[in-house]
Amino acid sequence: MPLHCPHCGTEVSDDARYCLRCGRERPQPQYVPPVPLEAMETATAAPAAAPPPPVPHTPPPVHHTPPPVSLPAPSPAPAPAPAPAPASASASRRSPVRVWAVTLTAAVLIGGGATAGVMLLSDEDGAGPSQSRDDKPLVVTSDAPTEEAATPPASDAPASPPATTATPGQEIPDPPEVRETPAPPPAPEAPAGYRRVSDPAGFSLAVPDVWSRQGADRGQITYAGSTGMEHLLIGVVRNAPYASSYDNFLTIERKARANQKDFRRLRLEHNTFQGRPGAIWEYTFTDKQTGETLHAIDQGYIAANGTDYSIYTKARDRDWPYARRTFDTALATWSLD
Repeated sequence: MPLHCPHCGTEVSDDARYCLRCGRERPQPQYVPPVPLEAMETATAAPAAAPPPPVPHTPPPVHHTPPPVSLPAPSPAPAPAPAPAPASASASRRSPVRVWAVTLTAAVLIGGGATAGVMLLSDEDGAGPSQSRDDKPLVVTSDAPTEEAATPPASDAPASPPATTATPGQEIPDPPEVRETPAPPPAPEAPAGYRRVSDPAGFSLAVPDVWSRQGADRGQITYAGSTGMEHLLIGVVRNAPYASSYDNFLTIERKARANQKDFRRLRLEHNTFQGRPGAIWEYTFTDKQTGETLHAIDQGYIAANGTDYSIYTKARDRDWPYARRTFDTALATWSLD
């Protein structure tokens, strides 16, 4: 509902303190102090809950100690029989059987058993339980079984080796070093225009593509082309009877000087081939049929198996560059199978 000025009746807003028309102050509502918090809580508090019922008192459990069990009193040992009154001289002495029966009965009552009877029998003659009449050990036997010591079953598993221990100040030696034998290096590949061949005699090398194995005669294997003029001659001497390839070349050279025309040594010297002592021999001579100068070279060595190998070539002097290249390629690709 809209509010109006009480003085001029003009409509005013509810939060205007003065009238915009007459300028008079509007009456303000009376200040009402706030209700204290305790009063509000008291007014809004819920009714007090009823007190909980009392917990009944439970008495602590009583531990009843069972009454001690009375053990039956041990029966008193029978009183020793009174000593018999001395008998008259005419009364006869008690028999040993009767004495043994009385003694055995007393032993059973006391709890000694049959073993006590055996010991008492031994005491009758004045000997102790562990000694016989002739002072030899007395074996006292019993009917109770004896328990033998258990023998552990034998194990089939092998005994583990004792661990190696070092005493103070003693050093354990290092295990021996296992060295692997290095594999031989692979054979060099054949250059262009050559191919590698493996010979049944146990070696391999590279020869020109158009060459092939022509045959073997008295330990000399020939590789050559179609013309047969240039060739490689491989000598194989098992268990060589000479000390070195150098000595062998000296022997052959003496024969060559006698049979070849115009023989001339170019060189004969020691060298090392395939890691073994060897020798190289080079010379020229004149062919008796054609009159041309021929050039020859020979590389020899004795391998570790005792076989003497020699690689030899011969060609006309004018074709020597080609022959020398074939010879050098054969040496560079030589390998034992």
